[in-house]
Amino acid sequence: MPSRDDTADMPGAGSVDPKDHPPIALPDEDWAWFCERCAALALPDPGPLRGRLEALFGHLVGVNRWLNLTTVSGAHDWLKLHVLDSLTGLCDTRLQHLAEGAPCVDLGSGGGYPGLPLALVSGGRVPWVLADARRKKAEFLAAAGTLVGPQVSGLHLRGSLAASAAPALHRRCQLVVNRAMGQADEVLAEAAPLLRPHGHLLIWKGPAFEGQERDRAAAAAPKLGYRVVGVRRLTLVAGDPERVLACYERTG
Repeated sequence: MPSRDDTADMPGAGSVDPKDHPPIALPDEDWAWFCERCAALALPDPGPLRGRLEALFGHLVGVNRWLNLTTVSGAHDWLKLHVLDSLTGLCDTRLQHLAEGAPCVDLGSGGGYPGLPLALVSGGRVPWVLADARRKKAEFLAAAGTLVGPQVSGLHLRGSLAASAAPALHRRCQLVVNRAMGQADEVLAEAAPLLRPHGHLLIWKGPAFEGQERDRAAAAAPKLGYRVVGVRRLTLVAGDPERVLACYERTG
């Protein structure tokens, strides 16, 4: 990541406006690989999304020159580690049957994942809020959301403060998703003020989740008003470390 002095003369430095960070074309070879992996994982055909994904990629790369959003820089790794990984959430049936109008939140969204790809495939039926506790990243998320559609917004928010800072979301969200924000029991506590009764929390984890972290989350869940729904395991590419999708339902 360049220093502030290094970025001073870069076009668009300091700006999150998508107009300052134009789309970057995804190489055909990488795009074909991505489409094949989506098909292998029984995910929706991403063909119609290519143009908007190229816009999101260009925006991320441009802003990432001055704001630390991701260490991923190449198109192939971005498609695999951010977009494909995010879309695996659709393997959970709850994401396939979201109710129109009820908000979904990507908590601790950072660079916009998994929220941006999930909002793209929802086709405007569901409002998505990309929330981050860091103001600059929330500003980036709001700008990135405009590349997806009017149903996507960015918000400077800690989930634990939802009652006072975001009353429109407090206990009203049908789904909260989270990827790489901390230990699962901490995420359960952060998401609790956002979820309505019978709303769901879906957490992306790596193989290290199995063991103490999973046990701590299972112990914390009933105390925080959740029940454990289950864990789904998958791999993005054969030979890769296993990915884990842990799901919890809000009961109280």
